[in-house]
Amino acid sequence: MSSNIARLLLAFFLATITLALPTPSTTSKQNSVPLNGLPDPGTLSLKYITLGVGTQNYSCSAAGAIPTSIGAVADLYDASMLMSPSKLSLIPSFAAVAYSTHTWFDLPTLGHHWFSAAGVPTFDLEGKGFLSAKKVSGVSAPSGCIASSIDWLFLEDDGRGVSRNVQAVYRVETAGGNPPATCSKAGVVKVSYAAEYWFYG
Repeated sequence: MSSNIARLLLAFFLATITLALPTPSTTSKQNSVPLNGLPDPGTLSLKYITLGVGTQNYSCSAAGAIPTSIGAVADLYDASMLMSPSKLSLIPSFAAVAYSTHTWFDLPTLGHHWFSAAGVPTFDLEGKGFLSAKKVSGVSAPSGCIASSIDWLFLEDDGRGVSRNVQAVYRVETAGGNPPATCSKAGVVKVSYAAEYWFYG
């Protein structure tokens, strides 16, 4: 699929699903992260807006146990071509359904997100930045997000001296990712999710 055709299809899809999706957050301003009660970025400058698509991972000790978070894995797509918050707030709901094929994205991969063996949230922007992070603040996803959406977060550099070019990241406009209330069996549960990640430095 050519780049131009894919972009047209994506634009058409976004236009046609507007009425079908939950009401987007109204806290966004042009090129401003939707905070929804999270700390303001202060003097930090916006570096990148990415679309993260992957899984939130949970451990189940036995059937009937409460799932325990063991981190997440996600691909990060450069969403610079979709800087309008009115468009960005629609993408995670779409991506949570279509992420397995990536057919509709036509967005270049900017990097990857994972948790280290020590449980450290890590973001590698493939030469453009690296963030070893710690959670500073979190709030429940607002009512405009789809059901079972994970919290919105603000994370910043954890001070270990390995971060480069980015100092903080917001996870906002989340879609999916929350586990079932109880486990059906022992093992690892992977729950699909999508979110915007706004990087500051």
